Amino acid sequence: MFSKKTAAWFLSFISALVLIVIILLTVIEYRAFDLDFFEKEYSKLNSAEVIGMSEQDLMQTTEGLLAYIKGERNDLSIQANVKGQDRQVFNQKEIEHMVDVRMLYLTSNQIRNIGIGVLFCLLLGVRLLTHKRYLQYWSGGYLAGGGTLIGLLIALALIVARNFRWFWDNFHLLIFTNDLWMLNPETDILIQMVPEQFFFDLVVSILAITTGVIIALGLIAGLILRKKKKEGFDL
Repeated sequence: MFSKKTAAWFLSFISALVLIVIILLTVIEYRAFDLDFFEKEYSKLNSAEVIGMSEQDLMQTTEGLLAYIKGERNDLSIQANVKGQDRQVFNQKEIEHMVDVRMLYLTSNQIRNIGIGVLFCLLLGVRLLTHKRYLQYWSGGYLAGGGTLIGLLIALALIVARNFRWFWDNFHLLIFTNDLWMLNPETDILIQMVPEQFFFDLVVSILAITTGVIIALGLIAGLILRKKKKEGFDL
């Protein structure tokens, strides 16, 4: 049977993994709905001119699109002037794909909420097992878990940098059960709004922010362990 010490360390390690998944999902949501990010990318990629929309219409369309994904509006019936013609912005295939994206977002939210509950239970377990040594055990588990996932994030970053198209296509094949995501950049406004370069910048940004948060928490955990080691504490 596990000793209390082993059980506490194991729960701390698992809690670190759960926390980092929560952090990742939170960063994805933050960045994916950051209108300032969209605006900067649109300017960088000259998106309004490519699509044939005014910058104002493009941002209004983006706001409507994001509101739909978050469940704040019921449909994607968005009208705008595109290349001199007033029209429905998104075609049926794009709308059906966004139904899948919306479901993905809602599922991600559910996973994060469940993760928060699981994290609380794990931390409570560590607390009950270790009492006053709670922070020390959690810090040790976090450094182990954080180190493991930092390694995975670095590997993912290398894949993204080397062959983003391969990563992005396989991500879609893994997540979606249909080919609605395979849009035509010549005719479909959705992919013109968020082309491959947009998603490359988005993924790089998410990986950078997530890694930064993990390292910052790791530094705090390291300082806690260093302080307690001087006090004679050992895991």
